[in-house]
Amino acid sequence: MRKHKWLVFLLVLSMVLSLALTGCGKENDPAPVDTEGGEEEAPDTEEGEKLADEQVLKLNWGAEPPDLDPQTTTDSVSIEILTACYEGLVRLNPDGTVGEGLAESWDVSDDETVYTFHLRDANWSDGTPITAYDFEFAWFRAIDPDVAAQYSYQLTDTAGIKGAAAFFNGETTDKETVGIKAIDDKTFEVTLERPVPFFLSLTSFVTFVPAQKAAVEKFGDEFASAPDKMVYSGPFVISEWQHEQKLNLKKNENYWDAKSVKLEEVQGDMIVDSNTAINLYESDDLDITSVPAEFIDRYKNESEFQSFADALTWYLQFNCEDKYTSNQNLRFALAYAIDSESFVNNVLANGSLVAGGLCPPLLPGKDGKEFAENRGFVIPKHDAAKAKEYFDKALEELGATKEQVEDHLSFLTGESDNAKKYAAAIQSMWKQNLGIEVKIEAVAFKIRLDKYNQKDYTTTLAGWSGDYNDPLTFMDLFVTDGGNNDAYWSNAKYDAAIKNAIEGDGDERIDAMIEAENVLAEELPIFPIYVPARNIMQKSKVRDVARFPVGSDLDLKWAYIVEE
Repeated sequence: MRKHKWLVFLLVLSMVLSLALTGCGKENDPAPVDTEGGEEEAPDTEEGEKLADEQVLKLNWGAEPPDLDPQTTTDSVSIEILTACYEGLVRLNPDGTVGEGLAESWDVSDDETVYTFHLRDANWSDGTPITAYDFEFAWFRAIDPDVAAQYSYQLTDTAGIKGAAAFFNGETTDKETVGIKAIDDKTFEVTLERPVPFFLSLTSFVTFVPAQKAAVEKFGDEFASAPDKMVYSGPFVISEWQHEQKLNLKKNENYWDAKSVKLEEVQGDMIVDSNTAINLYESDDLDITSVPAEFIDRYKNESEFQSFADALTWYLQFNCEDKYTSNQNLRFALAYAIDSESFVNNVLANGSLVAGGLCPPLLPGKDGKEFAENRGFVIPKHDAAKAKEYFDKALEELGATKEQVEDHLSFLTGESDNAKKYAAAIQSMWKQNLGIEVKIEAVAFKIRLDKYNQKDYTTTLAGWSGDYNDPLTFMDLFVTDGGNNDAYWSNAKYDAAIKNAIEGDGDERIDAMIEAENVLAEELPIFPIYVPARNIMQKSKVRDVARFPVGSDLDLKWAYIVEE
């Protein structure tokens, strides 16, 4: 599998070049933008191809979606489904550039702080018009302190919407002081505190999609809990949802661009066992499946095998409010005991890369380089002697015995066979280098997220995928009281660096985020381990599934099936 490391590297390079072009078009142009030059046609098939009579795609979501409310969701499974069923002001094109969405055009002020969006004629899946007031309602809902959306910071800090932070923090209840305003049914105005070069692409993310006020108010706490308790603005609607088993989609005939959608149905299973998924692929019951390490050699030379780079980092995460893992020396001991290179080469064995910090490759830095290259390798490297040294210091500071620490610690992980395998590998390294056998707690995805939210864990292997094309999508994760700061760590120096990154310009921003990376490495509320390769098998009859290194992993709007 070593040669596929080079394949991943080449894919990374090509994606960086593609992403680098993203900011050169509409997103940075302060002049009015009009996309009216003709609606997008359905993707043409290649010469000699013929559309299959049955436009049904069979895939595996991999887990039950924990939350299909667009303003409150945070997990990758839900985001994939919501990307298929909803649309925001813009939608990313398959190449990652900003494309057509519910906004037909937009104007940007000379100082690039006021965006005026002009909505197209579009309807919800129930046939009622989508208006600017739906966007106003949804965006205020995302910063409503009673809703307490974990992604609220994308509006208050990342986008820097005027007055949004004060509204979310309860300093004011006056919506007129917030830069979110529906001027009329077709005009939506957003005012920012400062220019944000990636703001347009950010509005494609699920937190920013509209929510129908009537549906949210009608269903209350049950909103988005079942197909008939949602109203959709995107290419598909949920047609069937058998919890923990399957979730199917069908084409949304009321979608404004329905003629560009060729798939009539998406059949989605929720299979956690990779062997089962592979068997279903082999029997043609799945059209797409991920390829675990043990199957790489079997499939790597087949034409249906594909490998992609992701802007995604997996890291050991500590609960920094726990009585033991709040101890910095214990965190260093557990980190030094992990041999990341061995984990990547021998456990993953799939072309993944050793992480050098929180932010993975792909995202832009300064001097024409990736941020990860600007930063370098900043986290501790495996050292068994140092692990033992830090462990002894921790025991002394905690006034605890090795047995007490062993009894207290647990490793929270998922139910899939791969998740259990990764947990067992880390458990083994801790036993070998520290002499402790940490318990493994394997639970369903939704339960794991609940445990994070309730601070009911000590250690876990967590992953974060970028939401937009800027290092800040990773680097602002662990600000004090941040919505996705599941390590419950706080550091004033880190917070100040992120503040400078948010408010600064150019190289100043990059330098501030490098400083934040160094603070993380000095205290280790998390210990980055690897950047994964995404290896899949996809039937040759499947075309134009859009895949992205940031935001949703995939978009099914343009996908179709050809005859074989």
